Amino acid sequence: IDMVPARPETEFQETRQMKRHFVLHVGPTNCGKTYQALERLRQAESGVYLGPLRLLALEVYEKIKDAGIPCTMLTGEERIYEDNSRITSSTVEMLDIDQSYEVAVIDEAQMIADPDRGHSWTRAILGVRAPEVHVCMSPAAERVVTHLIDLCEDTYEIHRYERKTALVCEDIPVRFPEDVQEGDALIVFTKRAVLDIAGRLERGGMRASVIYGSLPPEIRRRQIRLFSGHQTKVVVSTDAIGMGLNLPVKRIVFIQTDKFDGRKTRPLKTSEIRQIAGRAGRFGIYDTGYVSAVGEEGLEFIRAHFDEPEPEITHVSLGFPQVLLDMDEPLDAVLKIWKSVETPAPFEKISIEEVLFLYEKAFRDRKEIDGFEDKHMLYRMLTCSLDIKNRDIVDLWLYYCKTYTADVSLHFPSLMMCSDKGLMKYETFYKMLDLYYQFSVRLGKEIDTEHLDAEREKTEETIMRYLTRDKKDYIRKCQYCGALLPLGAQGRICDACYAQMKGSRGLFARRRAAAGADGGADEAGKRGKGKKRPERGGRRKGRAEAEGGKAAEREAESGKMADTGAGLSGGEAAETKKKRRHRRRRPKKTGGNPVQAVQESGAFPGSFSGNSAAE
Repeated sequence: IDMVPARPETEFQETRQMKRHFVLHVGPTNCGKTYQALERLRQAESGVYLGPLRLLALEVYEKIKDAGIPCTMLTGEERIYEDNSRITSSTVEMLDIDQSYEVAVIDEAQMIADPDRGHSWTRAILGVRAPEVHVCMSPAAERVVTHLIDLCEDTYEIHRYERKTALVCEDIPVRFPEDVQEGDALIVFTKRAVLDIAGRLERGGMRASVIYGSLPPEIRRRQIRLFSGHQTKVVVSTDAIGMGLNLPVKRIVFIQTDKFDGRKTRPLKTSEIRQIAGRAGRFGIYDTGYVSAVGEEGLEFIRAHFDEPEPEITHVSLGFPQVLLDMDEPLDAVLKIWKSVETPAPFEKISIEEVLFLYEKAFRDRKEIDGFEDKHMLYRMLTCSLDIKNRDIVDLWLYYCKTYTADVSLHFPSLMMCSDKGLMKYETFYKMLDLYYQFSVRLGKEIDTEHLDAEREKTEETIMRYLTRDKKDYIRKCQYCGALLPLGAQGRICDACYAQMKGSRGLFARRRAAAGADGGADEAGKRGKGKKRPERGGRRKGRAEAEGGKAAEREAESGKMADTGAGLSGGEAAETKKKRRHRRRRPKKTGGNPVQAVQESGAFPGSFSGNSAAE
């Protein structure tokens, strides 16, 4: 505990030795604050852009290059190096604290309070080595960011911006799909809902682009180009649209006003509504942007928060101090010690639940992981960015942990390692390619760049084909009657079928209660465990159906077996019973070694082998 810095800003000793001046660009979306910061970055002899998304890092990289300035791009999944590069465009997590720059630009700094990623913005503001630092943010983050600058004893100036186009909340709710117009962006909060809405629109003749979190960045760009080039009329998106994506959107329409934040389903926050709504009315294309919602209740909720002032951010996220890796304790003990430490305001520690989850996975196979006791190496493994809810991805990660010392490079992923089907299969495979790259970089392994680029391109083309063809298969329907489910429905059964099923269960429960009250042994025998039958050596199980049917046939067959089996010895009868039980068992799902699973399947463990073409 004594090794934990009393003040987080003192962790960056080299940065504390220099004097920095911050230029704060404060304003809502669509006000030009990032543009002004990038103009200064272009003039610098050396500089770095730190953004929230790989897509934004790529966009800035291309803008800098188009200006004739050599530029390098760095993200967790991709690196593009340029000779004599002056500028680096990267995601905020990729900041090299030991590198010095003339100018640094930190974008979307209101994310500093995000419980999962906010610590990267805190680290950048406290630790970036640049005498001139530009920070772009919404007004809600101004006070807490200036507080951090004061802690560092640095100076700052504030430039305030106003929206360049008016933003109006409509009075009448949108009817879906009748009122959907060209230029609309329809907002939902799950991938399933995005594809469902897009399918319904295209069934009515209106082509739609789609944007959601698990789409590869290049596919997002292509979907945006289709919308910007009027090849699609509308865009259906999750809140991924709210983070710096430049789209010619005239109106934002909220179809859902609740979202699952990784922990619980909750109503949207005022800051989230403003961030998304601010994408309407792009300057230079529209004079006014509009915001609406589907349904009276939805519009009332959006309007109430639309007029509210955005609450100030009062805390910042704090990441794990890696100096603690030098403690003479196992890594899980170190993490738990840090978890118990109190931090001073305004700092709040990030959750380490995902890291502990992966640690437990690795700990079970620690004897197969070379260097498991090396906490620095193990921490690099555990902090890989991966989808821990995807079993295929976690299996591949664990396989890499166990085999990273086997060769100079990691085993290249195979499409056959993916257990999903259709679109999800290729999205999972793309994540595997990202993990292959990321793990290789973190552990210093050689990367087959040519093969990786080719497989990414093939996978992107396949995903794009899935998204550009008819999306009617993604329309959500009741799994029993086939009726369209309501917009944003969580379940897979319509209200009518659910009511019918609920009524049937109620009738069954009432009959069962009546049978118990009457002491009817015959009725009880029909529904569940019957009376003890010594001559059969057990209880009769199963439900007898009203008109006989399959249950009656099973009873008859059971009787025949009892008669014909009378002459069997006790051991033979037990063996017969064991075989019947074995036939009913479901096969266990294999896991652990995805490469072995592919090899055992008979498919060559290279990419796009086997039946990928047919798919």
